[in-house]
Amino acid sequence: MFPANQVDVSPVYRASISAASSGANTIVAAQSGKQIRVLAYTIIAAGAVDATWKSASTSISGAMSLAANGGVAQPFVEVGVLQTVAGELLGLNLGGAVQVSGYVVYQIVG
Repeated sequence: MFPANQVDVSPVYRASISAASSGANTIVAAQSGKQIRVLAYTIIAAGAVDATWKSASTSISGAMSLAANGGVAQPFVEVGVLQTVAGELLGLNLGGAVQVSGYVVYQIVG
């Protein structure tokens, strides 16, 4: 992350989330030499499942236990709430084969 008083003018992107496989699900593909900085997201699960944000195979969030038809809405944070390692994808790891849908707002930085 960068200091809160540093201005970043990187473009902002949006991607939909539709994951249903147990284990790793790619949300944003890796960008060569760049990091993916998550600014906001919403995920809703069709059934009870644990969801963990990943930088490739490394956790960048704790496991979030989602109830059936429940979810998490992370409001927009200008300096970001999660960030991948340079050159790694942003993934959502699911603890079971349950449909998880939503969106993510992000920047490509670095």
